[in-house]
This record gives sequence, structure tokens and C-alpha cells, in this order.
Amino acid sequence: MRSQSEPIVRHGKFKIQILLLGLLAFTLIGSTAILTMVSIHRQNETLTKTTLQKNFEAARNLAISANTIKNLMFKGLGGTAQYMNDERVPVEAESSRLLGLLLGGGIFNGALLIGGEGEVLASTPGSGFEAGDRVDAASKLTFTGRETGPSMSAPFSAPGGHRVVLAAHPIKAGNGQSPVYIAGLLDLQRSNVLSDLFAHTIKSDPGTYAYLVDGSGEPMMNAQEDRAGEIVPAASLLATFNAGHANGAQQAPERNGPRPERPAPAAPGPRAEAAAGPGPEPAPAGKEGLAPRSAVLADGHGIRSFVGYLHVGDLDWGMVVQSPVSIVNEAKHELLMTQLKWSVPLIAAFLLLSLGASRLLAAPFAKLTDAARSIAAGNRLGRPPFESHWNYEAHHLARAMVTAMHGLQRQADEFSVQARTDHLTGLLNRTGLDEWLKAREAGVTGIGYSLLVIDIDHFKKINDGYGHQTGDDTLVHLARILKTECRATDLVCRFGGEEFVAVLPGETLERGSLLAERIRGCVENTISPTGRPITVSIGIASFPEHGEDFEATFQRADEALYEAKRSGRNRTMASA
Repeated sequence: MRSQSEPIVRHGKFKIQILLLGLLAFTLIGSTAILTMVSIHRQNETLTKTTLQKNFEAARNLAISANTIKNLMFKGLGGTAQYMNDERVPVEAESSRLLGLLLGGGIFNGALLIGGEGEVLASTPGSGFEAGDRVDAASKLTFTGRETGPSMSAPFSAPGGHRVVLAAHPIKAGNGQSPVYIAGLLDLQRSNVLSDLFAHTIKSDPGTYAYLVDGSGEPMMNAQEDRAGEIVPAASLLATFNAGHANGAQQAPERNGPRPERPAPAAPGPRAEAAAGPGPEPAPAGKEGLAPRSAVLADGHGIRSFVGYLHVGDLDWGMVVQSPVSIVNEAKHELLMTQLKWSVPLIAAFLLLSLGASRLLAAPFAKLTDAARSIAAGNRLGRPPFESHWNYEAHHLARAMVTAMHGLQRQADEFSVQARTDHLTGLLNRTGLDEWLKAREAGVTGIGYSLLVIDIDHFKKINDGYGHQTGDDTLVHLARILKTECRATDLVCRFGGEEFVAVLPGETLERGSLLAERIRGCVENTISPTGRPITVSIGIASFPEHGEDFEATFQRADEALYEAKRSGRNRTMASA
């Protein structure tokens, strides 16, 4: 008996909202989590914008430097050509001194003297060219009739196998002779002033990757061959930064001819940078009518990267600087660790204060969770976690859970039966057969059985001639005969289509053959839904005489079935 001084606990009457008033300390966790997520999200946006801008600025600086180097190359070529013209130095006679003079600036990897038809008259050692070679047409350099002004070739393969570009300048020839051209060579696969620029950019910002592409977006110069797989596909570069530029380049004036003054474009794109130095600040990406200057693209490995791009002056080149998106993720991780370093001790203090209350509140829900996990693991719900509880929500949730799970278990049992049953004939289906076999293997083994594989003869003609409904009725007709002729202990199933299987536990091959013949005769002498009798062919095998397991025994019975089919149908055939 409860004493009069003991409080009366009314089970299931205390709402959880009242208890939550004592757990306000937990709001600190939510507030901290929200502030942390907002901070990380903002940091992610800031770092993304900063990295994109940084890579664009790096590409811009590289483009300006490359354009300056181009101007120096043209200036050096022009100065050398002017010197030869003014001093009337015999070009071919002084070719070695002339080419050596050109290499003295330290810009070129080699120097060439080229005739008016593109033939090499002289070259410096290591240039990849020898006297008598011709400049590849892929260079897009035109020598005939060009007598003034420097020009830059497109990338092409030198006879030595390396990819190169040429900066060429004509030297005036007298007496109506074709001009001779002096050319500086940049080997794109060797160290040179351009590769030094890339190396400086890469070293100053670890993880950054910089390279040079041509007007079609294909790589020209790559200072880190071991990272060649990270190069952004040309199609992505063109679609993002240089849309229409490749075609525009083909329609532009001849590179080796004087450039006519271009009309002011409606909207500046990547080519709007000044050729000889920094121009106005490029317009930010995303504004209407302006080409983007940086973007997040997938590199050659499919890894998302921050990519900055800018066209190099009036050359058909583009500078690309990229870095993986993972650097932002690493920065976010560092920010998260810093915030946790300060917030965790404070949160821990509040957690200790509310630990007792949380345990008291969570106990019934822990029991419900254990019960739910047990159900999820496939176990049946026996006794409920508790009959009643002082917590209002836990009390009614447990009651609802038990009621719902009992209903679900009944439905699951029904679905299990449906899953094992062929809905047309009411026999077991192949799933039911498999479950029977597994149960048999788990139980007592050593008891043999006979196996009958039954197939309706010319069933396709029944379907085609009488319709699918009659075909279905015919299957039901055969199923009734099989259930009538077989024992209650026998397993009969529809194996698939018009094929049925009967397993006769404890029966020999001879007794199985007798049953098969009785079934065949019954089918042959019974009017089917077609209005006339049908016939069946049956193959018989026995376990373990014809196989060490069901699959092997079924294979022998199936072979016997097809032997019966080949022998004229409407017959039974036992496996030899």
C-alpha cells in the first residue's frame, strides 16, 4: 500500500514541454552550431571569391609579363634587324654573329635566319633546326611579301620534335631580292623566360598551377609536366572564358600583316587587356555582356578547381592559373577547429549542469529507440518497452508504437505470404520454393525426394489462338490438377511461365514417375478452358541419385523434360 505521504504519480500526464524549461542550457549548442555554420558559410563565400580573384590577378600578372616579354622580343628583333640594315652587314656571311647577338639578351632558346620561302638559312645549336629545314606551315607565319614589322607564330613542332614558337622580323634586302627574316625561338618544352614566370607563381603560392594555352584552349607551355593531368579541358576554357574567340581569331586580320584599327567592341572580353602593360581593371564576372574572368571548373581529373584566365595582349594565347577547391575546405576546417577550441569548454560546463535532467528525460526514449532498432534489425516486437511511463510523450508514443508494430507485423506476415505465392495460380512461386529449400537445408538432411518439372505443350499457341486470358485460365486449370494429384506434404510451385515444379519428399524415382504419368493422363483427359484437353510433358529426377543439391537435380529433370519434348510431347521422361 502506498503511504499517504508519498506523492501520487499520474503516469503519462507530464508533458515534455514543461521539462524542456529546465534544459535551456542546450539552446547554447544550437546557437553555437548556427553561428558556426553561418560563419563557415560566409568564410566559404569569402574564400571562394578571394581565391577566384587571386587566381585571376595571377593570370593577369602573368599575361602582362608575357606581353612585356613579347614586346622585348619584338624590340630585340627589330633592333637587330635595324642594325643589320643600317650597317649593311652581309646577312648570310655574318649569320653566326647575328644569331649570337640575338641570343645575348637571354630571352630566346635559339635563333634562326629564314629565307623568303620559309627555308632555314642558319640556326644556333640546340634550336632543333638545321640549315635547309623549313618552318612548318602550322606556325601560320607567312614570309613571302612581308617586309616590315615583327610577327609571332602559332605553336608548332620543330624538326627536333619539341613544340616551339617563333618571333620573326624581316631584314630588308636590296636589289629587289626577297627579304631575309631573323627569328627568335622559344622552346615550349625547355626552360625559358616564360617557364620562369610560371615557376615563380607556383612557388609563391603552393597548390597553384599555372600554364599557357593557345587560342583553341590547348596547352602550349606547362612548367610542371607531372601535373599535366590537372589541365582544364580546352572545351571548358573556351565555353567559359573565350566563347567565340576561336572563331574570331580565324576571322581576324593575318597575324603577320599590319593590324588595322579595330572598332570599339560592344562589350570587352578577355582580349581587352592592353598589349604592353596593365590596362583598366577587368570587369568582374557575371555582369551582363562581359566575359567572366574566373570560374570554378573541373580539371582533367574531374576535380573542381578555381580557375583564373586572361588573354595575352594581342597574341592568340591565354594564361591560366588554377588551384583546387580543397584549399577552401582546408581553410574552413581550420576555422571550425579554432571555434571549437573556444566553444567546447564553455558548452561542456553547461552540459554538466544539465546532465542529470537529460538522463532522466532521455531514459524512456532510449528504451523506445532500442526497441525500434531491434525491429529494424528484423526482430519481432514481443513485450513493449514499458507498460506505462510518467512522461506523457513516452507513455503515448510507446502505446502507439506497440499498436502500430503489431499491425505492421500482421501486414508483413501477409506480404510474406503474398511474396511467396503466385497470384494467378495460388501455388508457391520461385521465392517460396527457395525458402522451402533453405528451410530444408537448415533442418534434417539426408531425406531424398523426387522432382517433377511440368511444362504445358504448345502453350504459346494457346496464348496466340485463344488470348492471354484463356492462357491464364489454362495455367490455373493445370495448377488445380497438380494440387489435386499431389499430397499435402508435397511442394507444388509455379516455376515460371507455363513451367511448374513438384517436389515429393521421401519418394523414389519410380513413385515419382507413377505420379507424373497420373498427372499427364489426368491433364490429357480433362477439358481445359480452351474447350478441349491440353497436354503436358514432364521430366523426373531424384535426389540424391541425380544430383548432390537441388540445382543439379533440377538440371537433370529439366533435361529429361526437354527429352520428352523432343520425343513428341505429351509424355513423361525419367532421368537416366
